[in-house]
Amino acid sequence: MRYLSLLAVLILLFGIVYATAAQDSTPVPPDAALTDLATQVYLRAQEAADSAAEAQIAAEDARTQAGEMLDMAGNLFGLFEGVTAVAGILLPVLAVVAGFVGINRLSQAQSELTAAKERFEKEMQEKQDELQKVRQALIDSAETQRQNASNANLALSLLTLGERQYRSQDFAGALETYRRALELDPNSLITHYRLGYVYVQSGVLDKAEFHLNRALEIERDFAPALAALGYVYRRIGEKMPRGVDRDEVLNKAESLLLRGLKLQPKLVDDDNESWWGSLGGLYRRRGQIDEAISAYERAAEVTPQSSYAYSNLALLYLHRENRDKMLKTYQRVEQLAYGETLAEIDNYWANADLLVARLALGKVDEAEPVLGTVLEIAPKDSPYVFESLLDTLQRLHRALGPGQGEHLMPFIKVIQEQITARGGAAAN
Repeated sequence: MRYLSLLAVLILLFGIVYATAAQDSTPVPPDAALTDLATQVYLRAQEAADSAAEAQIAAEDARTQAGEMLDMAGNLFGLFEGVTAVAGILLPVLAVVAGFVGINRLSQAQSELTAAKERFEKEMQEKQDELQKVRQALIDSAETQRQNASNANLALSLLTLGERQYRSQDFAGALETYRRALELDPNSLITHYRLGYVYVQSGVLDKAEFHLNRALEIERDFAPALAALGYVYRRIGEKMPRGVDRDEVLNKAESLLLRGLKLQPKLVDDDNESWWGSLGGLYRRRGQIDEAISAYERAAEVTPQSSYAYSNLALLYLHRENRDKMLKTYQRVEQLAYGETLAEIDNYWANADLLVARLALGKVDEAEPVLGTVLEIAPKDSPYVFESLLDTLQRLHRALGPGQGEHLMPFIKVIQEQITARGGAAAN
């Protein structure tokens, strides 16, 4: 409104100036300052008019916006009143629902707590049961180990007893003792080997094979078991008819003996004889005389105080028609065998070697009492003792030739009678 009043004053002032000028009929040149002032007044009046128009438009817009805001406020107030009314209805309902939900949640929480407690108690019981089982297992294991140690010690004692029984020629007693030791310690390498060895000497080759193979399952490179198993196959092959099958079994025997001797070149058996001697016997039966001589010479190097290797070498030298070397070797056999019989009167193999040596040297009178000792102390459970002696005497008889070996025949006859009485058969 102030802008409109200012505009009216300016228009009135301009009208007065214009009327005064019109009354003056004498044309007078206008004053330059007055003209400029009138122009400025006009321009400012025009600007004022424009501003007033813009102000009027702005005022109208303001009134419009104010109205809209009042309408919006009214609407909001109405909405607020509606919400308040609805809230007044819903709040009690929500309170009831919230209480119901809270009760359900509380009940659910209690159920979950109870279930968790039950699970915890169950898990604790399971852990206690497992702990009890572990504790019992440890107790059982300790008891088992204690019992196993006790059994092993007892089995070891039985092994010592079994060895004494074997050396006293009680093969049956030794086998029974070793079987008892095996019951106490089923995985004993030595017990399986000892059983196998005694079964070999007893002629029960299938059981000998089983126990020696069992020993090799426990220790695949156990040289005594390898050599003993080779001896088993040698015995099996010797009883087979000549042919490919026999050669195959003897080759297997050779392989096992060589394997054991490669591991332990000075390996001896439970009779303290070199396993080279068993290999030499295999070569001799296959007709490999040079190889047999070499093997027995190796045996003599390992057990130089034993008559066993020299007794076999003497016959092989005679086979090579070296009679002088044969006689010289038999003299050594007599000395060694006699010394062994003095050290161990019940040594069957030493007495047998002494008997053969004296017969080879022509000492028949001195040989006769030795024959009586041989017959008396021969192991009753071994089928090989007389067969082996008969084979040696027959070979000596053939080697000496007609007219020189006839003194052997009475001795050969006695041994054959012993074999017949035992139900055996002569060796190949």
